[in-house]
Order: sequence, then C-alpha cells, then structure tokens
Amino acid sequence: MANGMGSLMIGNTGLKASQDAINNVANNLANVNTPGYVRQQVVFRDTSYNNIGYSKNNYKKLTGLGTSIGELVHARDIFLDKAFRTENGRQSYYSAMFEAIDEVQNYFQELEGTAFQEILTGQTSLWQSFQELSKDPSDMVNQNLVIQKGSLFVKRAQAIMRGLSNYQYNINSQISEDIAAINNYAKTIFEMNKQIQAIETGGRETAMNERDVRDYAIDQLSKYGNILYSEQPNGVVSLTFEGVLLVDGMYCYEIGEKTDKSTGYITPYWPHLSNEESGYYEEVLDFSREICTEFDTDIGELKALVQARGNAISNFNDILGADADKYDKTIGMSIMQNTQAEFDQLVHGIVSQINELLAPTKKMDQLIVKNDDGTYSSYSNVRVLDEENCCVGADGKKPPQELFTRSGCERFKTVQAYDPETKKFREYYIYNFEDVDDSKEYYANGKTYHIFDDKNTMVSTYTDFDTETGELDGVVSYSVPYTPWNKKGNEKYILQTINGTDFYVLNENYSYDASKQYTTSEIDINYNLKRQATNLPYINNKQEIDYSLANKLATLWDEQSLTINPRYSTQYTFSEYYKEMIGEIGILGSVYESTTESLQGTVDATENQRAGVIGVSTDEELTKMIKYQNAYNASSRYIQTVSDMIEMLLTGL
Repeated sequence: MANGMGSLMIGNTGLKASQDAINNVANNLANVNTPGYVRQQVVFRDTSYNNIGYSKNNYKKLTGLGTSIGELVHARDIFLDKAFRTENGRQSYYSAMFEAIDEVQNYFQELEGTAFQEILTGQTSLWQSFQELSKDPSDMVNQNLVIQKGSLFVKRAQAIMRGLSNYQYNINSQISEDIAAINNYAKTIFEMNKQIQAIETGGRETAMNERDVRDYAIDQLSKYGNILYSEQPNGVVSLTFEGVLLVDGMYCYEIGEKTDKSTGYITPYWPHLSNEESGYYEEVLDFSREICTEFDTDIGELKALVQARGNAISNFNDILGADADKYDKTIGMSIMQNTQAEFDQLVHGIVSQINELLAPTKKMDQLIVKNDDGTYSSYSNVRVLDEENCCVGADGKKPPQELFTRSGCERFKTVQAYDPETKKFREYYIYNFEDVDDSKEYYANGKTYHIFDDKNTMVSTYTDFDTETGELDGVVSYSVPYTPWNKKGNEKYILQTINGTDFYVLNENYSYDASKQYTTSEIDINYNLKRQATNLPYINNKQEIDYSLANKLATLWDEQSLTINPRYSTQYTFSEYYKEMIGEIGILGSVYESTTESLQGTVDATENQRAGVIGVSTDEELTKMIKYQNAYNASSRYIQTVSDMIEMLLTGL
C-alpha cells in the first residue's frame, strides 16, 4: 500500500513540474514583445532517490521519487551583449553626423531645383546682372537689375544661414533630450541594482525581471556614448560613461547642462567633478583625441550632436588668418560651424570685392585729423576713399554708394584731415574697418599673447599741429588701436606691460560685433540705391561713363581670390569655390552615409545573433507547450492508472 501511495506522489510531481513548465511558456509568450525581455527556459531534475537495498555486487538499489523544476535558465551571451552595445553606440554616432550633413545639403537645395548656384552664376543671377550692366552702365534698367538681383542674392544667402543656425538650435534641443535620457537610464540601473541586491541576497532566488530591465537600460544607454560596465559578485553593475563613473551600487551621478549665456548652447558636464562657483566645469566629452574607431572615440549620439552643432554661430572671421591645425580641432570638426564659416566667407568675398570696386579705398601711411575738441589725431596705416579712381552716381556726390551695406556702421566716416599738397584741412572719407581679429601672436614667458598688429590702423592724439611744417606736438595718447566701436567696459585691446614693454593685448572677453562686418546676417542692399538706382557709381572724374568699372564688375567672377579654409592653399573663383564647398559636403555626407549603413548591418546581425540566445520564438514556445501538455496528460494518466490499481486491490480484499 505504501508503494502504491508513493506512486501517486511520483505522478503528482510530474503534474506539478509540467504545470510549472506550461506556466513558464505562457510567461514567455506573454512577453514576446516586451523590450529587453530574456526568455526563461525550464530545466527538469530528479527530486530524490530511496535506497531499497543492495545488489550482490554491493550496488545500491535506488528508486526515484519523481521530478521537479531544477532551475529556470536566464541566459545571455556577454560577448554578443558587448559587441551589440559597442556597435550600437558607433552606429548612433555616424547616423547623427550623417543626419546633420544631410540637413546642411537640404538647405542649399542642390537637388531641389532652386540651388544657390543658380542665384550665384545662373542666367538670372547677380553675375548675369553685371554682364548686362557692362553693356550700358548708365541704363536705369540695368542698374535696377543689379539692385534686384543683389537683393535676391542677399535674401537667399540669409535664408541659408538662418536655416543653418536654426538647425543648430534643433540639435541643441536634441542634446538636452539626450542628457535627460542618459540620466533616466542611469537612475533605472541604480534602482535595479538595489532591487537585485535585495532579492538575490539569500542566494535562493534570481531577480530575472529586474535584470531584464537593467540590461535593457544598458542597451539603450550604449546609444548615447562610450560605456564600460562590469557586474560585481553581489549582482551590482558598475558602469562608466565616457570614462567617468556614472552608476554603481552606491552612487548615481547625473550629467548637468552648462548653458552659454550668449548662444543658449548646452554643454554636458559632470556636476560632482566641477566647481561651479569658481567657473570650472568638467566636461563630459573629450574632443582633444583624434576621433576614430581605433581609439573608440567615434561612439555615441551625444558626442556626434555636440560635435555637429559646434559652440557658436560662425562666419568668415573664424577662417580669416586661422591656423590650420587649430581650425581642424575646433571649427573644422563641426559640420554646422564649418559650413557657416565657408559659406559666409564666400558671401563676404563677393560683397566686399564688389563694394571695393564701387567705392574703392587706398592706404595712407599717415592721416592727420582735426577733432571736434580741437585736438589732432594722427592715423597710421589708415584706409580712405580713393578719390582719384572712384566713380560716382547720377547725383555726383562723394563718397560713392556701396551696393551692400552692413547694419552697424557706414562704409566711410567723414573727417576734416590735413592735405599735404595744399597744406590745408579738407574732407576725407575714412573707411570704417570691419570688426575682425586684427591681432598677432607674441610669445613671452612661455605664454602666447594676442597683441595688436601695428600694421593695422593705429591712432595717436596730439594737442597742437603746425600746418606749414606738418609737425605735431603735445602727445595726449600714443599708438592706440583704432577701434571706434569699442563698447565701454569691453574694450577690444587692453594696455598691458610684458617684460617691461607696453603692449595692447586682445581682451579675452571681447565680443566681436557682427553688425560691423560684411557678414551674411548683417548685410543688406544700400537703401539709397533702392530708392534711386541711378546713384550706382558709373561716372568717372572726367564726367564720362566708366565702362572699365562695369567690365571689372563683370569679370570679377573670373578672378581666383578665395581659398576654402585654412587647410587648403588653392584659390578659386566664386563659382569654383561654391562647387568645391558643396562637393566637400557631399563627399563627407557620402562617407557618413555608407558608414552608417554598414554599421547598421553589423548592429542588425549582432542583434539577430543575440535574439537567437535571449529572444522568444513563438513557434518554439508553442512546440514546448504541446510537449509539456502531453507530459501533463501522461502524468495524469499515470495517476489514474495507479489509482485504479489501488482501488482494485482494496475492493478485492
């Protein structure tokens, strides 16, 4: 009887094990679409054995007591996990870079039928208007055509620059969203670390769901940057982000947002490693190392976004006289800033060269100006209107009108200056220089100073001047850089003594005024010419129509005068420059696109391999369910048979 009842217990273990296995299959099927879920696999084992005696060879005679669930396998392939997370981060980097480049290409609309090339040199372009002007510079129709096409050129150029800068702010918003996502995933990992530690402390239970959530968070975190992680014996995962500890069992550090007051651009930084009161911020991303696969520095969407956006809105001044190596490590790294600087240099070159033909200037070694307060200023290396070679418009007035104006100042400043020939004071027209970097490097005490380049305009003030001898007397100030648009409290140059010598050193906090530059965002067509097109210069000093000026304007487009950026020395015409710039963007976009597609294939292949290990297959699970149902039915039939046998024995007695 005892053996009979024991047989019932054996059948019961089979029922229970099969039922648990079916429940496990149901759980897998229910979570087939749950992100990060790892399938759980049942492993059966014998419960225990009874020794009922020994054989003649002294072997134990054992009888089994049934089956049970030995363990639930929750398997992951750590090598596939690492490969997937690395390639996922790398693919995200190149994908974000390509998206930015693709957006830049869209703004120039080279494939949309309204390419900037058409505005530049097409049949209805600014270039074409000068071709028509060269036929008859006095024709009002031709003059109006120049004004009209010039206006179209400015509007189209400004639309491109506005689009580029707006997209920078879009990227800036994405950076903020990425930082928030990183912090959220870090918090999730930290919370799961605590829960896993609490559940698994007894050594009898595995926190499978919590591990799935944590692993999924690590998968997602790998998209944003270069991560390294390791699991401790207590089940806690320690994880670093861009080489700095982000989360472990005790700490969860958040990434902060440092916002630039002038641009609003966000820079990720580590608050716990920074001293904000003293102005020191430990930035998350390191761009000092070469970005390449060899060093694993081409990983993470966050890095790509910050790199693509750059740190400011650039213009031609960022290229003007820049060091090639320094440019490559700063402006040149950002697709947005590099494109802005190169495109603005093209616009600046066209605008400034056209203006220089219409309102030419010449250099004077010295110009003595009488000030309103009775003092005299001596300008060195100053530029003034070239009155001998300039033309005027129909009104005959000087200075002649420039075609493109800047919003912050006029082209010329009218002064009373000394004429050495007549030995009298008369009107001169001083050219208002653009507010650009006019410094040079000076090395002293192991440090590089940016001091005023004395080849540029300098001014000295005197109290007295002898018109007959041309001699100045009574120095008030000496060799002060001529920067008439200095803001009080933010002077461009500050007097500083270095090794006993006085120098004017560039103020590090000085903000260049773009409104004083012929930059895309600050130019417009001269209002006086809009109102009266006949004031466009075309009459020379002999009161004749100057065809040579019109021809110079028409042939200006054939002159090779611009280099793309500090990396190149080849000079291009305006049209060649634009084609080279667009070609450079196109090649870069093609490289990033092909790399993105290749890496996407690698990520997909790795993910498919991972799915073979951790993924839930509905077909496989349904097959197992049928198997476990049959096992359940078999155990049930076994119990029924044993029960019938026991009943027969009892009734027979």
